Amino acid sequence: MKKRHLSVILLLFLSDPSLSDSNEKLTIYHASEIVTLDEEFQSVDAVLVKSDRIIALGSLDDLMEQNPDAIINHQFQNDVIVPGFIEHHIHPFLSAITMNAEIIAIEEWDLPSNQSKAYRERDSYMQRLSEIEKNMKSDSPLVTWGFHHYFHGDISRKDLDLISEDRPILVMHRSYHEFILNTPALEYFDISQEFVESLDEEARAYADFDRGHFSEQGMISVFPKLLRYLGKPEYLLSGLQLTEDYLHQNGVTMIANPGAWLIKSIQDAKNLILGDEDTPFRSFFIPSALILSEDHDVPDLVEEAKKLLEWGEGKVEYLPNRIKLFADGAMYSQNMVLSEGYLDGHQGAWLMQEGLYRSIFKLFWDEGYQIHIHQNGDEALDLILDVLEENMANNPREDHRTTIVHFGISRADQMERVKSLGAIISANPYYVTALSDLYSKKGLGPERALEMVRLGDVDRAGIRFGLHSDMPMAPGSPLALMHAAVNRINFANEVAGPNQRVSPLAALKGVTLDAAYIMGLENDYGSISEGKLANFTILSENPLSVNPQTIKDIQIKATLVEGKHYPID
Repeated sequence: MKKRHLSVILLLFLSDPSLSDSNEKLTIYHASEIVTLDEEFQSVDAVLVKSDRIIALGSLDDLMEQNPDAIINHQFQNDVIVPGFIEHHIHPFLSAITMNAEIIAIEEWDLPSNQSKAYRERDSYMQRLSEIEKNMKSDSPLVTWGFHHYFHGDISRKDLDLISEDRPILVMHRSYHEFILNTPALEYFDISQEFVESLDEEARAYADFDRGHFSEQGMISVFPKLLRYLGKPEYLLSGLQLTEDYLHQNGVTMIANPGAWLIKSIQDAKNLILGDEDTPFRSFFIPSALILSEDHDVPDLVEEAKKLLEWGEGKVEYLPNRIKLFADGAMYSQNMVLSEGYLDGHQGAWLMQEGLYRSIFKLFWDEGYQIHIHQNGDEALDLILDVLEENMANNPREDHRTTIVHFGISRADQMERVKSLGAIISANPYYVTALSDLYSKKGLGPERALEMVRLGDVDRAGIRFGLHSDMPMAPGSPLALMHAAVNRINFANEVAGPNQRVSPLAALKGVTLDAAYIMGLENDYGSISEGKLANFTILSENPLSVNPQTIKDIQIKATLVEGKHYPID
């Protein structure tokens, strides 16, 4: 945990006039290569920085000649400078919970303090869960994340009771859209049959007390009760610090959280850790209309959203005139809404019913908001495009940047509508890595599964797109996201939908310039350009020229954020 008293010393330090003058000195950074993503300065080896801004680009010799008083910084001379990586869709609160939980997931996680092994079948998962419970020295609840029913089989309250009839066990699904609790956990979190029966019809449909299983609206209903433990300050703050460390070691210089949980005490914790002046990135938040609608009538939502602009502190802020809506359910739990259904006959789930979705969309559209919409199924995409088209006809807007978020399953025929309506894409390419092989056998079939996250079609249609992890839904590593989008190699070591691969350049833009565009922040972020913030990620190799299958293995050396150097150990 950061030592807060150091901030006082730092303030005194910065108040010294002589030191303040030094902050205004010019610094020239040079490197073996600089990937600017600026069309006017494609071939440079040096960049001139004053305070937190980029002043000029060019050759080292020219910048030295033009700025004889500038400091020459040689520390990156053998490295590659790229625009600062942007994780434009993560969930710091859920990531904090995950970092403090026992991770038993379908892939390895390289964490700041340890490495978590992959567990992809039932026996190894249950064995690991039992081992963790037996080795716990305290009587605290066992909280675990990473379970996926298609890999690990069906787990119920009864299965968890066999592991322990005394210790509360909370299993959080990989999607965070499902929780499974044993009997002691139901008692610990005060979740009773009477409570479940008191829920509205929609929530009750996704709340199975006997099995200890809660998903979608049922999960949302019980989640406040889980905060009795998950929201404890000591638990939350340590998890947020681990999240910060993890993102930094992956070269991230800016994050965004569309659809933040709107709980003031949790926001205060985020502000304390992520808002600190020593945090190596800036954080932007966008409120969830779904959560706002739980407590407020639709006509009041705009004013309620505006109140949240005061919730940020320091390096944390809520962005004005942006809102998050939700269409269908999660990709990892196969609750996306599909036009042709599932092979086993089960149905997906809507997170916002159509009437509510339409009314909220129109409300914020008419107020000029940029609308981000969680979508995973092609029928959900049809609804999004239908509603967008209706609102464009009734109240035309230019540059509205309506953003389709996650972009799991779609159809080729939908791409022209996306383009013509001016929508853009925020995609999670890791779905392909983790799920395309399994889903080709279960639920979807090969045609839909291998074409999921069809970024090749998006790119050819000229639709702008960014890449995100939705961390903790995927490792929060921009290089790993690039690798996934460029190679589309899944757990079966096969290329899933070769025609949907994108170029390394398109992928790099997806975690830099186009990610900034999605957030409406491209004037300050996303490229190494004159006037923009001096945000750089320092790499050992150029991701545009290495073997594409090694992109994820490039070493991250450091970041420069708003002109300040943050080394990576």
